[in-house]
Amino acid sequence: MRKIGVALVGCGGIGKIHAASLKTSPYAELKVACDLEASRARAIAEEYGFERYTTNFDEVLKASDVEVVVVAVPPRYHAELSIKALEAGKHIFCEKPMATNLKDAKEMLVKAEKAGVKLGIDYQNRYLPSHSKLKEIVDSGALGELVQVRTRVAYPILESLPSDAPMLGWLFNPDVAGGGVLMDIGTHWTDLARWLAGRDYAGIYALIGHFDPRIPTGVEDTATILARMEGDVQAIIDVSWAVKASMWLIEIYGTKGTAMANLPQGVLVYDEEKQDWVNVEMPPWEEPHAKLLNLFLKSVAEDKEPPVSGEDGYKSLEAVIAAYKSAEKATEIKLPL
Repeated sequence: MRKIGVALVGCGGIGKIHAASLKTSPYAELKVACDLEASRARAIAEEYGFERYTTNFDEVLKASDVEVVVVAVPPRYHAELSIKALEAGKHIFCEKPMATNLKDAKEMLVKAEKAGVKLGIDYQNRYLPSHSKLKEIVDSGALGELVQVRTRVAYPILESLPSDAPMLGWLFNPDVAGGGVLMDIGTHWTDLARWLAGRDYAGIYALIGHFDPRIPTGVEDTATILARMEGDVQAIIDVSWAVKASMWLIEIYGTKGTAMANLPQGVLVYDEEKQDWVNVEMPPWEEPHAKLLNLFLKSVAEDKEPPVSGEDGYKSLEAVIAAYKSAEKATEIKLPL
């Protein structure tokens, strides 16, 4: 098994999750922890076993023992740092969203192709066991032709994050975050719906709103996307920071059956013969961040397509950008943009 030198850029909350994931990967050699704050970089390096730490991103770019750069900084800086690293010939595993606009996202794709390196995006929700099982069921054809995909998630952000969470310093600033709940959570679920359906978006209609007075009004805290996918499959995506309680529910409707995930029962499939719901056995639990990051490193080691590619990241971001345009104009936005 080929070992791969890795640098982590961004040692805040999500950076710590990636550091823990890297520590479990048999492919990873933890070389550099990088952050603007030396104390955070040093703490991550010492806790997870990076060989050294730095506050200078140029040192990461010049490091001959670093093949992969994990970008875990706020969204505004994803594209800037990724592009520099791609130009330096590094493989990139980037936090979502890959960029805050499509121009920068496209440049990331172009730079990766030109340099002949891998570009992966952190949509780890694909690897939750219930989601993996749902994908298996859809791809088996057991549900027949797809009719509709629905995803629904409430993540009451101020109740869910500790008050001293580093990301609360920028999450509600659209100049840094790129938007509100759509850019934060919505991008996960536009990716998930597209992946489950196995087809791209053709049109987006969206509503966005603001309901929690504690959240600055410069960003939306609730959004609903109604989408047309290729083949006239429908998708409904609901996300909210303001709703206080809701299951992370995913529903797949086909011409021959229905499957639902993330219920207390796990994954349920409607059995036409039994005329009843059947509980499906789940795959074993694997921490989704760790699984995706390990698969990305494996793709680098074996020179294969990343499990969640830069193109996947672009398509998810494109749907979110179209949702903002739709909400502003109160009309359907056709894709591709």
